[in-house]
Amino acid sequence: MASWRHLSRVIVMQSFFEYEARGGDFFEILDYNLAEYGNKISDPDFPGNLAKKVLAHHPVVLALIKKHAPEWPVSKMNPVERSILFLGISELIDPEKDVPTNVAINEAIEMAKVYGDDNSGKFVNGVLNAVAHDETVEKK
Repeated sequence: MASWRHLSRVIVMQSFFEYEARGGDFFEILDYNLAEYGNKISDPDFPGNLAKKVLAHHPVVLALIKKHAPEWPVSKMNPVERSILFLGISELIDPEKDVPTNVAINEAIEMAKVYGDDNSGKFVNGVLNAVAHDETVEKK
């Protein structure tokens, strides 16, 4: 059974996907999805804090995706993979990082395998590993 943290990540990823697809207020989308699917989340602040990280780190994450996946224009990227990368990279680069690097990467890979296509797990793994080993990314 998936942990409540995993469920939180999935809901944040799906909310970010929906936000990118149709616009609107990101936190209204998140609140709706949490009300519908988040009844097993033990820490109600975790998904909101995670979502704030994704939005706060958006410009930096975008630059890192472009740097580490230059052959894949972000606008042409599978939208599920893009949403997973924004979430995973945000967790990797957050200065108040509360998740070990390998956990952030593994969580993103698992989401990619479930919600992406046949090669999404490999693609997400490659990009996140490159970001994790990027000397210019500040580590904590």
